[in-house]
Amino acid sequence: MADRNLYGGTPADVAENEAGVRVAGAVGLVWDSPEEGATQVTDLVDLSGTPITQLVADERGVVLPFWGPADGREALWVDFGVGRLKLTSNSVGERFKAHTEALDPHNSKQYTDDQLNGYIPRRGAQLTMERGRTWTGFKIPDVVSSVGDTTGDVFKLETDGKTPTGHQQFTRLKNNGAMYFDPAGSHVPVVVGQYEGVSDNGSAITVSRGRAGSDPIVFRVRADGRVEANGTIAAPNIGSARVFSGPTPPANPQVGDVWVQYGA
Repeated sequence: MADRNLYGGTPADVAENEAGVRVAGAVGLVWDSPEEGATQVTDLVDLSGTPITQLVADERGVVLPFWGPADGREALWVDFGVGRLKLTSNSVGERFKAHTEALDPHNSKQYTDDQLNGYIPRRGAQLTMERGRTWTGFKIPDVVSSVGDTTGDVFKLETDGKTPTGHQQFTRLKNNGAMYFDPAGSHVPVVVGQYEGVSDNGSAITVSRGRAGSDPIVFRVRADGRVEANGTIAAPNIGSARVFSGPTPPANPQVGDVWVQYGA
């Protein structure tokens, strides 16, 4: 019976007189403590589910099994006329076994889940980011050289099986800050998108000579597709010719230069 503990029905649960002799049919009242100011407990239920307010010993003087009060207390005191004697719940073994076998008996799992939901999401969870907060950080080993730790990974994606080329590692962020993109199959390894509110002159891709986002910027792809490079662009289909445009020719023309005149 939910929240109620079982009492009585054991060789120790008997009604006795002052001489220690069992008393058949003895009637006893139940109290919540042995103190003078104790309160009588009347919230009792027999095994058939009928409420009872007192205990009656059977023909052997044994207190028959009954359910204690709904507050789930472990001990009661019964007085059959010779003073209050303690009755202890006899279902502690069964309750302890059920407790240890329960999925989350202390609600600690639920509490932990509730706490971690705000920090470490489970599959399919969504997190609300606070403005101005860093979501997470990784402290890497000290950089002892200009290269740093190139063997450790902050995170990496791996596969259980072998790929056609035998590689199991895919995209990973190295401890030295380098990002490796190695997608599985024929998927596009890097996809860069732009927020629709960005102007045509905004930057889609920027490469700095120093730390990311610092000047000088040596390579940039604008949001409208323009490519800007500070240095010479080399490719198998590009020769050494220089291209100029404007109203005046180049100041120091070289063989192979191309001048497209306009605005003259």
